[in-house]
Amino acid sequence: MTRIDGEYRKPYNLDTMKIVELKDINRKETHIYYRRVFYGTAVMELMHKPVEKRIEFVIETNPMGKKHISVSLMDHVEYPLLPLIHSLRTKIAELDAEGALP
Repeated sequence: MTRIDGEYRKPYNLDTMKIVELKDINRKETHIYYRRVFYGTAVMELMHKPVEKRIEFVIETNPMGKKHISVSLMDHVEYPLLPLIHSLRTKIAELDAEGALP
């Protein structure tokens, strides 16, 4: 899939990004029980090159039990952020459902 984007109308090929794994995931202790804060490293394949970037993410559970995941990239990434953040949220939700997060 190709999308034309940006000021100079450069094409982005959205099929060139894949989340390989999340590693070195650690949990920060917080005093708010419904908010879990994690940090770690995301191993991605961007433009067919392996890339490791530091991330921090928060899983917040509302009173109805729905989980909201927010992701922050600590390092600069040369790729459109919206599809990257969406893929990271999906991967984090899968890990949380499997019980693989610390």
